[in-house]
Amino acid sequence: MKNNKHEQNELQRMMEGRAARMIAAAVTVFLCVLTLFEFVALKMEWNVPALAVLSGDNGLWTREYQREELVMDGSTENILLADDGETPLTGSGENAKTNVGENGSGGTAQTGENAGNGEDLQVEGTEAVRQEETETPDVSGTGKAEADVKETQTPEFSYYIRINRKQNCVTIYTRDEEGEYTVPYKAMVCSTGLYNATPRGTYQISTKYLWRELYGGVYGQYATRIHGGILFHSVPYYKRAKDTLCTDKYNKLGQQASMGCVRLTVEDAKWIAENCPEGTTVEIYDGEDPGPLGKPEAQKLDKSDPDCHWDPTDPDEENPWQQTETSVTESEQEKQIK
Repeated sequence: MKNNKHEQNELQRMMEGRAARMIAAAVTVFLCVLTLFEFVALKMEWNVPALAVLSGDNGLWTREYQREELVMDGSTENILLADDGETPLTGSGENAKTNVGENGSGGTAQTGENAGNGEDLQVEGTEAVRQEETETPDVSGTGKAEADVKETQTPEFSYYIRINRKQNCVTIYTRDEEGEYTVPYKAMVCSTGLYNATPRGTYQISTKYLWRELYGGVYGQYATRIHGGILFHSVPYYKRAKDTLCTDKYNKLGQQASMGCVRLTVEDAKWIAENCPEGTTVEIYDGEDPGPLGKPEAQKLDKSDPDCHWDPTDPDEENPWQQTETSVTESEQEKQIK
């Protein structure tokens, strides 16, 4: 009897140990599959809301993306812009780093897992990214920061930029009579990072590019650095040419779609580059209300249209969309004359 009871106990312990190992193996496989799926979803830009909950802010792959994006600072394809957003600096990529230093914006770029975590990645030869490592809490549930924005940025800057990450909307504020940034001036539709890859927080913009090579072998016009590997830029292009727009990505404006950067139309990216000097504050937050001016809608491009690889808002004279608008305007003027 004693031997039978001992054998039963040994068998029970063995079964319990086997069950624990199977559970551990199942959990490990699940986490591996989830991580792989997250990686593929980011690469393919699949919008899977559940992943935002599972990944949290600035997950593993988004942090890796930001590191890779910083490496692209050294690309010879990059064309830097002066702080006025209009004047290209001589040289590009590695050669342009010297020019950046001479223009007072050289130094060391930093990025971290999220705003204010103190874990920074150093990349030599890029600009110093200055940020306030503070995140003002949303106590009302509407996305309105509790702290007064005048405490964040001195009145020497004309504009203050707020990005509603949840609603994919940018609102530009200008100063009121008391010098506070309370007057909504301009709204822009955008695409922030999938699965909250765009980090919340308050930052100051820095380096600007006429063209910048982006992670994934694509290019962006009028790129302006927000923080580390996070930038404002146009919807990506397959080549450093204005007639190679990624049409599918353009049609995603208004929803989360990027790896962390803030995508804009060319018109809006150009406006920020030209009107918001280095040091202008950018606040990234989540809110239910897009903003006081609402959320604009971007034009949807028909992939069968021969002009679909141009951004309709690009002011370039060779843009067929601009030529069409000019022809329509001239026709209307002729009718009025008749």
